[in-house]
Amino acid sequence: MKKLLVIAVLMISCGHIAFGWGSVGHKAVAQIAEDHISKNTKKAVKKYLAGATIVEVASDADKYYYQWSRDIGFMCSNPRILRRQPSEMDEKPTNIQPWCHSYTVDSLFFTYRHNREGDVYVRNCVMDLDFLINDLKNNRDNMEKDECIMKLSVVVHLVGDMHCPMHVLYIPQDPTGGKYRYYVQGKKINAHSYWDAGLVKMLEPEWSYFEYAEAADTATDEEIAKIQEGDVYDWGKSSAENCFHEHALYPDGGELTPDHPEADRALLYTQFRNAGYRLAKTLE
Repeated sequence: MKKLLVIAVLMISCGHIAFGWGSVGHKAVAQIAEDHISKNTKKAVKKYLAGATIVEVASDADKYYYQWSRDIGFMCSNPRILRRQPSEMDEKPTNIQPWCHSYTVDSLFFTYRHNREGDVYVRNCVMDLDFLINDLKNNRDNMEKDECIMKLSVVVHLVGDMHCPMHVLYIPQDPTGGKYRYYVQGKKINAHSYWDAGLVKMLEPEWSYFEYAEAADTATDEEIAKIQEGDVYDWGKSSAENCFHEHALYPDGGELTPDHPEADRALLYTQFRNAGYRLAKTLE
């Protein structure tokens, strides 16, 4: 495991991986969930995570991205695995699973319930999340310890990822997943990177995940119950509706106004807390 962690760290330092929310964001989501689950659930989760908390494992699906939470992504027109690292990972560990970290919605923002649309591969972490939740619900006591830890960690992570604005792909409006760039405070930045970790650093560079969780967790019990209604597919549609305007804002190379990051604070907090409340419901 130490060797795998070293590989992951090297890849992170080389900039090969795009993180949903980054470590601060994922931990903030997990902390909000931690604050809204019962003592019995908290105890059970720690048991299945071998003593760890959901905050501690919230970013593991990024840490071990190439090892056990990679988007494999087959397409009908190209049966080969679409590799993000074409050479280093030719000999892949046997425990790689096809969990992806983003999802696609149709023109009405409905989340797909499959991962193929005609001849096109549809990224669908929501479908993966649905499968994992049901697998854990029905089979966790029969799983090997490492398998249970992996799958539960991925659930924690994917609930966070599906609420990150640039982890939604819109068809046909904008299927780029935030690959375009724009200028923010004089610097050119990838839109995906801006939402994954850049915005958090721009708004409150000194804050920890705990402070972000505290700032975002402001809903009443009635509001929380409303946010938690439905299933993961409903949550995917809700998240896509919330985030669409961020994809439609600027063409490639556009420049955000100096106060734009501050204007995005409300959406950041909304997505953090929605993810946290929905993760809490999932764990319960």
